[in-house]
Amino acid sequence: MAMSQPQPGGRRESNPQDDLKLTCLSNLLSAAEERVCFKDLLSRFLLVSAGWIAAYAPGRAAEELVGQTDFDIFGREHAMATFEDEQQIIRTGRPIVGKVERGTRDGQPDAWVSTTTMPLRDDGGQIIGTFGISRDVTAQVEAENALTRHAQQPSTQNEGLRELDGLKDDFLGLVSHELRTPLTSIIGYARLLRDQRTSNLSTDQFAEVIQKNAHRLLRLVEDLLFLSQNQPGELPVELRSADLADIAASVVEEMRPEAQRKHIDLAFCAAAVPRLVLDPARMAQLVGNLISNAVKFTPDGGRVEVSVGMDEDQAVLSVADTGVGIPAADQARIFERFFRTAIATRQVIPGTGLGLAIAKDIVDAHHGTIAVDSAEGRGSTFRIRIPRQAQPGTTMTSEVT
Repeated sequence: MAMSQPQPGGRRESNPQDDLKLTCLSNLLSAAEERVCFKDLLSRFLLVSAGWIAAYAPGRAAEELVGQTDFDIFGREHAMATFEDEQQIIRTGRPIVGKVERGTRDGQPDAWVSTTTMPLRDDGGQIIGTFGISRDVTAQVEAENALTRHAQQPSTQNEGLRELDGLKDDFLGLVSHELRTPLTSIIGYARLLRDQRTSNLSTDQFAEVIQKNAHRLLRLVEDLLFLSQNQPGELPVELRSADLADIAASVVEEMRPEAQRKHIDLAFCAAAVPRLVLDPARMAQLVGNLISNAVKFTPDGGRVEVSVGMDEDQAVLSVADTGVGIPAADQARIFERFFRTAIATRQVIPGTGLGLAIAKDIVDAHHGTIAVDSAEGRGSTFRIRIPRQAQPGTTMTSEVT
């Protein structure tokens, strides 16, 4: 049966035998450090221990609390929750054991309290109120939380290991495919060259295919060696004074046959650029990776344009294409090792996902920046900025290893 909210200051009717019992209990609890309280059927305090007063009503006398309720001492939210628990116990006769909650009642938001509340019965077994005892379990809760966190750590580590294992499997599968495809072409055309039935045919086309696939293998091996020898941010460079425009022009000519095979117009333009402090070999590798990437993702008949210029005290190298573009969702990850865009995967465009990661490592080693401007279906422009002057602490050498 639901009961109305008790009002402060109410009193229970006196009974001599009950008063004697209460007096004995009062004397006992006046020295008890446990947080103990007795309440009547309206959840009004009958007795409270010294420990309860010290925790929840410091400075108040036990006699002062008799007849009052939780609504006179605590906030409404806690008082109502406690009142509903006690009335439930009075209705059902079933105790609430070990209810753990934050100890906000005593002004310690990081404290935890465990409370057990039971029905209080008279000599005939009739419920006449409730009896509650609470204790601070902060240390126990914190220890359990620490154990839980510790137990979760191996799970998190195992998840990380499973992810790494998956990446390894993906990488091995990708590299195996990238190796198998050009090797199959090389072996096949080499057999045709040796076959007497095709000896009267022009070998130029065969040689071109073999050369193309050999270069593809060479780039893959170079990328894998780069990956095995260098960690991100730790790429060694041999710096010297060099002409960025000359480097870019030379690489463009080396990459022109690759572009011509797809009927792609590979253009180059350069403004006057002063000599820079850089690693010519690494810079040539950077330009080669960007052009190769642009050609690979540009459909037949498209255009790739390489340009070099100056913007204040920075040299600017850009590689623009009319290719398939990069989805916006992928642009934040394109410089990660092994990352492949959704378009590359969907269109089965060959690659290991290393080219742009290597390009960024090279740019970082020159204290420069690399950025992309792209939209799906509208091509991409990669723009690299290299400071004109060497950074403090840069080592200058006369040769490139």
